Amino acid sequence: MNEKILIIDREPDIRKTLETLLRREGYQVRSALGDEEAIDTLKSDPSDLVIMDINMPGTNGLQVMRKIKKLDEDIEVIVLTGSANIDNAVKALRHNGAFDFLTKPLETLDELITTVKQALEKRGRPWKRHNITKD
Repeated sequence: MNEKILIIDREPDIRKTLETLLRREGYQVRSALGDEEAIDTLKSDPSDLVIMDINMPGTNGLQVMRKIKKLDEDIEVIVLTGSANIDNAVKALRHNGAFDFLTKPLETLDELITTVKQALEKRGRPWKRHNITKD
């Protein structure tokens, strides 16, 4: 597995747990504390998937997601947040292109792994990457 995942979360324990879990699954994982570090990381070494907390201090998570999608329109973003705000979930999914919206704490870590695999599978589809429709 060569897929690269970037985790953006202000909570060190969450980042460390996700990094450990995803590395055990065979993914290359990096993490960032906030938006500027995340954007710089993505510019220098693109990722296949971003897992991000939408509630970041000092910045708007939806704006960060738009910046990420500007860098790579095909990158999949999983929003992971402690705030189950339905309005933010709808905005993230419908208007900003998030793949999925999960709330912390997760019911099970299997839920995250399943969502990660589905997001990476979607990104890997050639007709998705090149805006070609499947027959």
